[in-house]
Amino acid sequence: MEVNESRQIRLQAAFRVIAAVLAFWAVQGLLRFVLLFRNNPYGIPFVAKPDWYIFHALCIDFIWIAEMALPFLLLAIFLPASSRWRRAVVPVFCVLQSVILPFTLLDHEFQRFLGTHFSISLLDTYKDASSLSILPDYVASDLSIPYLQWVLLLGIVPLALFLYRVIYRAFERRGVRVSLLRAWLIGCVAFFGFSELFLNVIWKGTNRMRKLQPVVEIVMKDLNGIMTGGAKVDPAFVSAATKASRRVWAQIEGPGAELYDYPDDEFPMYRVPRDVEDSTAGAVMEARPNFIVIFLESQRGMDVGFLNPGDKRPTATPVLDSLARSGIAWHRFYVSGVPTVGGVLSSHFGFPPHRHKSTASELAYADIPSFASILRDSGYAAHFFAAADPAWDNLSVWFQKWYDRTHYDRAYEDDSTFFDVTAEFIRDTLAPSASRDGKPFLAAMITRSNHYPFNLVPGMPDSAKALPQADRMRYTMHWADAQMGRFLRSLSGEDWFKDTYVIVLGDHGFPQGEHGVSAIGSEAYSNVTWIPFVIDGPGMAEDTTLVHDRFEAASQSDIAPTVLALAGIRAPNSFLGHDLLRREPVSFAVGAHSGRVALAVGDYRILGNASDNSATHLYRFLDDIGEDHDLVSGAQEGEKSGYAAVRDSLKSLADTLLGLNDWILSGNRAQKR
Repeated sequence: MEVNESRQIRLQAAFRVIAAVLAFWAVQGLLRFVLLFRNNPYGIPFVAKPDWYIFHALCIDFIWIAEMALPFLLLAIFLPASSRWRRAVVPVFCVLQSVILPFTLLDHEFQRFLGTHFSISLLDTYKDASSLSILPDYVASDLSIPYLQWVLLLGIVPLALFLYRVIYRAFERRGVRVSLLRAWLIGCVAFFGFSELFLNVIWKGTNRMRKLQPVVEIVMKDLNGIMTGGAKVDPAFVSAATKASRRVWAQIEGPGAELYDYPDDEFPMYRVPRDVEDSTAGAVMEARPNFIVIFLESQRGMDVGFLNPGDKRPTATPVLDSLARSGIAWHRFYVSGVPTVGGVLSSHFGFPPHRHKSTASELAYADIPSFASILRDSGYAAHFFAAADPAWDNLSVWFQKWYDRTHYDRAYEDDSTFFDVTAEFIRDTLAPSASRDGKPFLAAMITRSNHYPFNLVPGMPDSAKALPQADRMRYTMHWADAQMGRFLRSLSGEDWFKDTYVIVLGDHGFPQGEHGVSAIGSEAYSNVTWIPFVIDGPGMAEDTTLVHDRFEAASQSDIAPTVLALAGIRAPNSFLGHDLLRREPVSFAVGAHSGRVALAVGDYRILGNASDNSATHLYRFLDDIGEDHDLVSGAQEGEKSGYAAVRDSLKSLADTLLGLNDWILSGNRAQKR
């Protein structure tokens, strides 16, 4: 065979690989567009800002397709022209890509219907025939474009192969030559490098990247976990952890624990009130108050006025301080999960998030009730108002399960206009319609303006923007606090407001360099996990029997049982948290935070690694607010062993409670249907 003929064969093979890459990348892009720019099956946009996602998606897909194509391109170029294996290079690549396309579509539909990626563990959860039998009904009732899934399933592979032929013929018309191949390879390498730079430096976003994760990466991760045994849980651990967790919950709960039974060991923490065994909604007593629940973005306890009475600076939170004086305020209240999504979910369903998985995205298939869904099932109108896109970190999927409606408009992302439109809707629509229907209402919301980089306040002066970050944060905290004050004042004159509980808490704190930490996802010290929590409502200011300043450790996992207690509802639940208004509460706060775990019991709080026992620290949370003094390392020799025993005991307990919690979440065992 002549040299020129051999080179031409190699050039043709290389161009065929490039044509296949471009064709399958184009069809993957089409699937991304169809996913991002249409509604989910329930008539709500899949994401509110698809323009923020689509280019990221194209870059992600180009990277993994190019990486997968590289060995095939090398074979096309370097295999001898006479090799019998040469004929298989492009067909094998096309077959692999053709197999991946339907799984990509399946992954997209899982995200649209369940809010979670396709995974082997998810298939294991829904592997019975009944799950498959209802699939046609789901597709037919799709409020976006019914039956589009079938059209795509039948058409995407033929379309990709058709595009491959069109693109390769275009190459042939241009002349298959070395200079053209060199130009295309340089272009592909340049775009590959730009994509990596764009995704990892120019416009990063953890939640967006998780939502756009390609199915090949998800499946490979699952297979690796299965092969390494990462997905296995020792049944003996589950049995022992179940007994320990139930015992601890009963000890913390006190006499009220006797009012519940555990009907099924397959659902370890699922308990049923003895007087409402056959009820899913629960027993509704006479109390029917309304609820306004406000999650304040980045509400760092170290900068909240009433939590720091010795701070000589003017308070950054005068409105919140006022609520604390008239209601009940917890002075040692901790997040159960970091960042926002972990805290908001934990507050709703009464236990911490998974230690190692994204509960919001990877476990969205789990059937977990929340205080909102229990209130709604008990006759409440329930609405959630978000100043930031709830689809960003997949909260919208959970809110759709729990609330009658989720409100978000990208035109109202600053707290001023957000609180204005929210107050208007509550005053003019929600409260009147709920009253006409004889219902109380729940209006929960989360703010945005006090968010990193702490310059999101409209009209913020340049002098404030130039402040150091810690001072800039106090500026935005103060501004957000003032907007909340306007919001509450605008509603306080309504007749229904006197029967309304106002609950205010932070979603998380924010580190400002303490402990050498400035990134929210890297540690669990109090600068990140200590937040305010205040309840004000009917009769609280006049009730002299209430202790208005509470110093027991508590956490966001206590929000759900506390709200339901205020509503007079006892329902089946899997709460790890407790009603904070019960008689004689004791300190208990457990959390999972970006690879770290925390547990506060009695006078102590430990922080440790989620995966091992290294670098576990012990603090007295009442005295050592900044958690600057590890009791073990700072103890005298005679005391060191005693503190070490306390530390190790609390870390073991945290691992037990959170290990079982992980198993419950992953196995969808929070609620028995």
